[in-house]
Amino acid sequence: MKKYGITAILAAAVIAVTGCTEDIMDDINKDNSKSLYAPAKAIVSELITSTAFSTVGGDFSLYASIYVEHETGVHNQMFNAETRRGEPVASTTYNNVWASTYTNIRNAKLAIAKCTEAGGLDEGNEVTLGVAKLLLAYNAAVLTDLFGDVPFTEAGEMKPDGTPKYMQPKIDRQEDIYQNVLQLLDEAIRCFDGTDNGLNGSLGANDYIYGRANLNAHLKGKTNALWKKAAYGLKARYTMRLLGRSADRTADLQNILSWINASFADADEELKFDLYDGETNVNPLFGFSYSRDALGASRSLLKKFVERNDPRASQYFGGWYSTIVMITDPAEVITAPNGNPEQAQFYYDLAIANYAATAPTQLLSYHELQFLKAEALARLGGGNTALAKSALKEAITAGFANLQTAVASALDRWAEGQVDLSADSAEHYFNTVVAARFDADPLRETAIQKYLAFAGASGESLEAYNDYRRWKSLNEPCIELANPHNSDRFPQRFSYAIDEVTNNPAIREAYGNGQYVYTEPVWWAGGSR
Repeated sequence: MKKYGITAILAAAVIAVTGCTEDIMDDINKDNSKSLYAPAKAIVSELITSTAFSTVGGDFSLYASIYVEHETGVHNQMFNAETRRGEPVASTTYNNVWASTYTNIRNAKLAIAKCTEAGGLDEGNEVTLGVAKLLLAYNAAVLTDLFGDVPFTEAGEMKPDGTPKYMQPKIDRQEDIYQNVLQLLDEAIRCFDGTDNGLNGSLGANDYIYGRANLNAHLKGKTNALWKKAAYGLKARYTMRLLGRSADRTADLQNILSWINASFADADEELKFDLYDGETNVNPLFGFSYSRDALGASRSLLKKFVERNDPRASQYFGGWYSTIVMITDPAEVITAPNGNPEQAQFYYDLAIANYAATAPTQLLSYHELQFLKAEALARLGGGNTALAKSALKEAITAGFANLQTAVASALDRWAEGQVDLSADSAEHYFNTVVAARFDADPLRETAIQKYLAFAGASGESLEAYNDYRRWKSLNEPCIELANPHNSDRFPQRFSYAIDEVTNNPAIREAYGNGQYVYTEPVWWAGGSR
């Protein structure tokens, strides 16, 4: 089996899950990267990379994948999270990724300031401004979805000399943060109707999403339109997130459908980071799996595949031999029992997608939008149900294609086997299994299929975790989890980071002893903060 030289990005993946307690916030409070003097487009390129690699693909998604049982944690911190032995409540658990996400917020605000500074070299760079606003909204939403009330309005605000305005930023309410998120997306949409005319030049190749060299040829030169579509898609995601707090669900569901229709036409247009080459840059889940071997094949996930005679059951898992070999008989997969595995490396089988070194990280996928469309139509009911069924079929087909990309990546470099998650395979699965289940319970089957599609290397376990809590808050527990500790220790949220607990009295008071993560849902899931 070929071993690849893992460089700085893999090193970052290793560091990302160490749960260190060093005072990294001190570094964030300084402009060590000299971004204060960099053009906005350079700041945005770093912002895109960090958002994809760390915020979406890193620790948040790793831990979420355990909580929603896409993976089973079998070693060290992942084992502790699996068995609820301190890790979900400890203030050290998410410290590094908390810090990197707040660095993103600082950089997004800095880029916004540069693009709006009268007489500045970035004045007039409206598209760059729009991307910065969108990514500010994105990082803020991730933080508040996971932690609830968090610092936002005062966080990352800098003085002209590059030092922070607020050393102990106030905590903002989740309700208010979401108002900011949706407002930022509306502002970004307006920006994408403009141009980049600043003296520092356009975003261009610094756009690692829609300016990347491997973007499909027919989409090149359409940066503004593609970012605008992404913004509409995010409005749909976040409006559905807030459904439990909606004053008019019908109007919100209709808005969600309108925004989805204004968003991605197909998977080519997805908001994804697709620059991993498998050598100098690697998918973050691969980087973690290669270095740690701390995850095992989830027993409850395999069970869901098998119950549906799902073709992914015979193509999703692999075992270590002289190389990773795809296990085509689900009965032969050595799964790790959720909640009570042995703490052992190289014992349980694993998801082949964990070794997809080149699989893209999805910030917002086409299949997610189609699942949201199916849910919205199913909730509206009546004549919309048939349309919901069609949208679900499209979502499953796109989800199969996304997983095929990941599994094929692993097979190309690290594993042996053949994968067929083609449109024909998806159609057969839908017609023989999913259709009848949908007819019996449209919302439940839509939720389960979305959950299954989000397993893999794309970083979408984070959204599966948000979905699970949302469904529960609506008294629609559509996903059944197997971990016996969930009876009293399912993480309703993530715990605040130790650097902030130590240095910010407001965070310290909110954290307490950390046990609130098991008892207090976030505001949009029915909680108070």
